[in-house]
Amino acid sequence: PNPQNRLDYTVLYAAFWPQKAASDMTEATASKPPPLGLTLGADGSATVVLWAPHASAVDIELRDSVRFPLHRNAQHEHFWSTDLPTKTLAHRDQYRFVVKGPSGEELLRRDPYARSTDYESEWCMAQDHTAYKWKTENYSRPEFGDYAIYELHVGSFTPEGTFDAVRENLPHVANLGFTAIQVMPILEHSDVWGYNPRQFLSLHGKYGTPDSLKALVDAAHALGIAVIVDVVLHHGAVDGNALWDFDGWEENNNGGIYHENAPDTEWGRSLAHWKSEVMDMLRASCAMYIEEYKVDGLRFDSANDLPTEACQQLTWACREKYPDVFLTAEVTPENPMAVRELGFHALWIHSGYFDVIHQHRALGRGHHGGGDWADGWDFGKLRTVFTLHFGFEGPTECVKYLTGSHDQIGCKNGGAIYEDYKMIGGQHRYATDQFGGGRCDPHARSAVRAWFTVNICAAGVPMMFMGTEWAQPGWWNVDEHRRLTWELKDDEVGQPMMK
Repeated sequence: PNPQNRLDYTVLYAAFWPQKAASDMTEATASKPPPLGLTLGADGSATVVLWAPHASAVDIELRDSVRFPLHRNAQHEHFWSTDLPTKTLAHRDQYRFVVKGPSGEELLRRDPYARSTDYESEWCMAQDHTAYKWKTENYSRPEFGDYAIYELHVGSFTPEGTFDAVRENLPHVANLGFTAIQVMPILEHSDVWGYNPRQFLSLHGKYGTPDSLKALVDAAHALGIAVIVDVVLHHGAVDGNALWDFDGWEENNNGGIYHENAPDTEWGRSLAHWKSEVMDMLRASCAMYIEEYKVDGLRFDSANDLPTEACQQLTWACREKYPDVFLTAEVTPENPMAVRELGFHALWIHSGYFDVIHQHRALGRGHHGGGDWADGWDFGKLRTVFTLHFGFEGPTECVKYLTGSHDQIGCKNGGAIYEDYKMIGGQHRYATDQFGGGRCDPHARSAVRAWFTVNICAAGVPMMFMGTEWAQPGWWNVDEHRRLTWELKDDEVGQPMMK
């Protein structure tokens, strides 16, 4: 098989979904409204376009309370637009929308396409995409087989919890030999880990500005490190959802235009993926990372919670336009058909981690009077840890993390037992705690080093979660007691772990 999985997706898409492909081509050639959101021109001009089909009037309001009316688009009546006077808005100036709903009530609303917002209000910041001057030239994305991924959470990787602080510590990642970082979700979110997005193109303000993210990617590329971003495209946040009842219309608490007829998920209301306007926004979100921030890969969170056709549309659009961007996904259970049917290059493989921990714990019980495998290692049960999982066709189709990812190491309940982890003791912990007695146990440390060596050599793209390299103890969370402890990097345990 082609190691890059670079199929002709135009042909494949048309073969599997001929009616949809034909309708997409028709739609692509039809007249469409201008790009949504606020667009700043090089000459100081500004164009504003908003989707608000049920609104009776729309204004854009500036910080000095000056308002400019938007007008219904003559060709696309569900859209409102206007051209602002030259130099009305500049880079980082603030604005918001005042939407008059169908009943005449005035609603303060954000720009769903804003790249930067104030967390506590509806104010958005205008973004000049040419303001940042890229420094790294002649960078080329790695081949998929050359990825070795270091997963991190921006808010807890450093005490500062910012893009700038991550950038300053990139040499640490490079010195470990990793060729990529994967950052957990960085769009504005209401939860602590980032998986409940309040909207889909605005960065989390506590982490920094769009220009600071660009500087992070720029510095990573200068060190030969690719950047993958975790994206959540299946639901909106329960708290602070900027898209809820957006233009004042709703029926039976359906969430309005962005959530109409969408089901509930365990995290929040899903999006109205059946609407072209919603899919356009999600495509724009994916394209934003690749075109504006020059990231090298996208990891789709819980992709099986996306409707199949929506997932196919997003991956097809990315693969057709950006064939060298690495598309990975979490699909539970790990179904290799998702690579071919949903269009991903690779899936996250959870099961190898559980197999390894289960074996360790079984052996421990066995040495003390019995256990599942008291007679010794059962390498038959560990076959897929070392080799390809059933149904996958090449090593680059599997992302393996035998020492754990944020899912296995992160804990939000104070270290308590999880029922769905009972088969490995019930706890979310760093690998030294799972493999033995913690960072002070030399056997546990040796096991971590051994299994990460297996991870590097096994069939698959290797990944490690931040802090594993210096035997971070306990579990990970974003609070001050569970975020990374950088002092451990240079102690008598941390230093030998990283050699």
